[in-house]
Amino acid sequence: MGTLGSEAYRFLGALGSAGHLPAAEGDYIGADGRLHCGKCGRPREFRLPCNGRYVSCRCGCDDAMLERERQADRLREEQERVREMQRYSLADERFRLATFDRFRADGPEDRRVLDLCRNYVEHFDRMYAAGAGLLFRGRPGTGKTFAAGCIANALMARRVPVLVTSLVRLTAEGDGDALNRLLPKMNAARLMVLDDFGAERDTEFKAEQVFSVIDARYAAKKPMILTTNLDGFTSVSDPRRRRVYDRILEVCTPVPMNGESRRLKEAELLRGEIRPLLRDGAAEPAMDEQRRTRPDERRAEGSTV
Repeated sequence: MGTLGSEAYRFLGALGSAGHLPAAEGDYIGADGRLHCGKCGRPREFRLPCNGRYVSCRCGCDDAMLERERQADRLREEQERVREMQRYSLADERFRLATFDRFRADGPEDRRVLDLCRNYVEHFDRMYAAGAGLLFRGRPGTGKTFAAGCIANALMARRVPVLVTSLVRLTAEGDGDALNRLLPKMNAARLMVLDDFGAERDTEFKAEQVFSVIDARYAAKKPMILTTNLDGFTSVSDPRRRRVYDRILEVCTPVPMNGESRRLKEAELLRGEIRPLLRDGAAEPAMDEQRRTRPDERRAEGSTV
């Protein structure tokens, strides 16, 4: 039996291959005598100084593939942590209907907002890297939540982890410790949408909770989109609000929503469809006829609809 040194020498001597490693399509032998990747041009092998034999090494393509796998793993972890926050989510069926396909750009104001929202989605990688968000503000019914929803749904369709919630929902438990446990999960989202900012109660305790949420997102340098009916962000004198507003305005671009109330326009359209039905006397006899129908007949009729 040989000594440990001789065994190690024999092991090292057998390492590697006497000839070049198998080449993929496009690979070539470079000026340094080593096999190079035909795609990135970096070496795919090197020679061991102890025996002159060839062993493999990662080329640029391998490094890129590993980085993609690491990013995919991070994305899965972020998505899982965001799913843990579903009880705080406002992404209901109405919110999921907010898509660019349903965005009615009837005038220049609507087209301005639509273009801005699409550009934010298109350049989200840069927005995320910069921690850049948006602040939609304006009168009720002007489409602030719809615009934020279009962005959120477009990004979620690209598998970007997005949390859609509100400060009212996040702070509903009224427990500072519970909120502190939520903040790391909240920050797992690459984008956080806070709807109806300013609707929370104006108390000292609630103000501290609002600051905790905004400051945690600000410190994490991750983007947030807020919708609000509030005005006067730059003129408020209350120090509790001032420190919150300063952080928001530092990282969120204000987007004024000056259009007409979408809710009022849609309500008027609905009333226009309903009025003829209400004036139409033919509807009443049909109802009377249904009342005269026996219950078992109504069930049978209903089963064929």
